[in-house]
Amino acid sequence: MRLRDVLEQPGSRLPVLVGADELDRPLTLAYTTDLLDPTRYLTGGEVVLTGMMWRRDPADSELFVSRLAGAGVAALGAGEGLLGPVPDDLVQACARHGLPLFAVPADVSFREVTDRISAVLWSEREAGAVAARSRQRGLVARLSAGADLPEVWPESGAWLLSCTGRTVTGPALTPDPVTATARPPTGDARAAAAPPAAQLGRRLAREFLRAAALPVRCALGGREFHLDAVPPGERPGGVFVVVEGDPAPLENLVALAALDAARQDRARRLEHRLAEQLVATLRTGAGRAEVAAALRACGLPDAGPHTVLSAVTTGADAAALLAELLHPAAAVVAADGDRAVAVVADAGPAIRDQARHLVSAVRGLRLTAGISEAAADPAGLPSALAQAEHALAYAAQRTGRVRVVGSAELASHELLLAAVPRHTREAFAERLLAPLREYDATHRADLVHTLRTFLDCDGSWTRCAAAMHLHVNTLRYRIGRISALTGRNLDHFPDRVDLYLALRAAA
Repeated sequence: MRLRDVLEQPGSRLPVLVGADELDRPLTLAYTTDLLDPTRYLTGGEVVLTGMMWRRDPADSELFVSRLAGAGVAALGAGEGLLGPVPDDLVQACARHGLPLFAVPADVSFREVTDRISAVLWSEREAGAVAARSRQRGLVARLSAGADLPEVWPESGAWLLSCTGRTVTGPALTPDPVTATARPPTGDARAAAAPPAAQLGRRLAREFLRAAALPVRCALGGREFHLDAVPPGERPGGVFVVVEGDPAPLENLVALAALDAARQDRARRLEHRLAEQLVATLRTGAGRAEVAAALRACGLPDAGPHTVLSAVTTGADAAALLAELLHPAAAVVAADGDRAVAVVADAGPAIRDQARHLVSAVRGLRLTAGISEAAADPAGLPSALAQAEHALAYAAQRTGRVRVVGSAELASHELLLAAVPRHTREAFAERLLAPLREYDATHRADLVHTLRTFLDCDGSWTRCAAAMHLHVNTLRYRIGRISALTGRNLDHFPDRVDLYLALRAAA
């Protein structure tokens, strides 16, 4: 696509102020910004649209334009709706750097310019793919011209679903009475409690996730469905097309959904970069103003509450899976080393139920996650990130395929133990409990069990003696032996804490 194709389209005129002889420059997309230095969000070939809110004095024009030219921007469109006509210093800076400049009059919105670019860009890129069938050609042309996927999707008999069974595109799922009353597989009580449409979505997702090969046919409640994945992407965290009855449309719908995914891919990459920058900002312990700016850049409100999640997975891409589990909450997810970190504009997201559905359907899939307390102010988000990562370390010590530690559990002593290196915990437990274990092995005694029961009974002699079926005097003798061997007096609360933590660390 050339700049000329955009500027010469029918419609409102976009006057060229600089570079009238360079209108054959190739373009990739439109990017709107009012940052003085937006280069970290640019990859080259863009038409940058700006309302010039970055301009405080004439020198800013030189800085702004030099950065755009250095990033390989194809052209600059300056909006006149807020600050009036394009200033001479901006025109001169573009002339110096050889950057084509056009004005966007006050009565023309940036959306109109973006729509022009999208229409030309996508119609050109997909021109070779629209010759297969007349109907498919029409759908692709509409999508390429800027239509959203739901606008071109069939009104019945086909759906685009997520790996959790959520309808991404398509009509409402309408299970017939047979399907609605069918028992969910594997005794899934949560699926049984869900509305019939949600049950059908989850059952289709289960068939998709468990299929040995795709496309796959499945029969549910006397109805025939055909399923296929939309490339690229792994099944956990991905999406798939469902066609009921005749499988003929399946291939074309998969291609249509894949085209839409490719169209959105650049925007998703930018979102991921912004999310990664937000997480990096939190790791530096930045102040409120910097964190609030990073939140706004990600499209999140800069007023709380916000919650932070840290998660690791096996058998799936952590960031893609976490993003799906958080839907429809306002959230951004960043890949962060071996884990995914999400910041959610909410007080406490619930991901356990969806995660259990997924792991029950996918062999080898595991999710471990830590969730912070809600931060009422952006200044508290760096601490919330640290909190989520401590909770993740605590969750990793649990058993099961879905291990999630939420904010209600963050005040537990076990969270403190989880933050202590394993060898340190083991050395602490060994130092206090080794004499008791040796005594038990030598004398066939039961001092470790006696200590655990005594502490579980809150130090009550009578309750502990009754629980162990001992005389109180026998119990007092054993506790005395424990004190002598460990050097800890169980009548003193701090010594009880030491021994309790040693038992927990050794568990």
